[in-house]
Amino acid sequence: MDERDRKKLNRLARHDGWPAVSVYMPMHRAGPETQQDPIRLKNLLTGADESLVSGGMRSPDAEKFLADAWKLQQDPTSWRGGAEGLALFIGPETFEVLRTSRPLPERLRVGTRFLLRPLMPALAPALRFFVLAFSQNKVRLLEGTAEEVRELEPEGIPQGLADALKYDDYEAQVQFHSRTPAAAAGAGRRAAIFHGHGGTGETAIDDLFRYFRLVDTGLKELVPPDVPLVLAGVDFLFPIYRDANTHPRLVPQGIPGNPDEQPAREIHAEALKLLEPHLSADLARAMEAYAEGRSGETASGDLRRIVPAAVEGRIDTLIVGDQDTAWGSYDSAADSMTLRSEPDNGDIDLLDHAATATLLHGGTVHVLPAEEVREATGSDAAAVFRY
Repeated sequence: MDERDRKKLNRLARHDGWPAVSVYMPMHRAGPETQQDPIRLKNLLTGADESLVSGGMRSPDAEKFLADAWKLQQDPTSWRGGAEGLALFIGPETFEVLRTSRPLPERLRVGTRFLLRPLMPALAPALRFFVLAFSQNKVRLLEGTAEEVRELEPEGIPQGLADALKYDDYEAQVQFHSRTPAAAAGAGRRAAIFHGHGGTGETAIDDLFRYFRLVDTGLKELVPPDVPLVLAGVDFLFPIYRDANTHPRLVPQGIPGNPDEQPAREIHAEALKLLEPHLSADLARAMEAYAEGRSGETASGDLRRIVPAAVEGRIDTLIVGDQDTAWGSYDSAADSMTLRSEPDNGDIDLLDHAATATLLHGGTVHVLPAEEVREATGSDAAAVFRY
């Protein structure tokens, strides 16, 4: 989670007092399905209005309270952003609109605190990656996070095959390089291939290999070795690039297609899908750490231990269900907690509270389907402690 997200989340988490309206909904990037999105928001805002009135607010005041949200719902430009999720947070002095590149569930809550858990998969685990979008005519470099993407100026990288070969020094008509697969030579060694220039398929592949080696060299100055690199391009180019590649975290799968004119946000969305297994690996390690430490002091599924640890910044990783609630109160000064199955006056969602505190203290939060969390951990939440 970057510093801007942290400040925004911290501001929302500090809100305490009725009413706090949280609205979540999925969106469609393009196509006729986008017409459903304003209707979906209209239904959610109607539900929010009814909850405010049933909570004691006069109907005209509820309408005024939601006025900015209704303006957004009726503004055609609000539905042209190409996002996959929309979240609204509305309070007496708050109107926050967040659009995400990952889908969000449809949720509505009216209470004393904002519901923040559904937003967390879009903010955490922390994710940074690069996309090399290339063709024989162009090279683009994109830097992405879970939420955003920006296109960089790939200085020092040839812009296409012709540009690469313009600077390539051919020492002789007959060339030698070690481009062929290791299997051709056996035991991890590469076979040598000699060939000349003459427009043959072998020569074309050799030129692409030289081009990609120059691209790979330029990337060393731009892409840190510990950050994933995703390829986007015509799929027959992928094996040639992988043969030239030296980046240690090149993602095995690529995004097929010609990316020269493809919008960066579309490439970003496809890259996030490819990176899901990498995030799943982090979750698997967290599950393993929880299983090993739950019988001792390094992990717990007990909410009475989890909430204080989250508030104190002692949780490294928290695994929590997406739908469950644990109503109650926690007094950090007195170190006392009350748990209830139904909310009483002033109660908060302690699962949401623990997840928010964990994230704000730099921990990782995995929000999963509630039944999946219970099946894997035997609890509504599972924490791995830093100490």
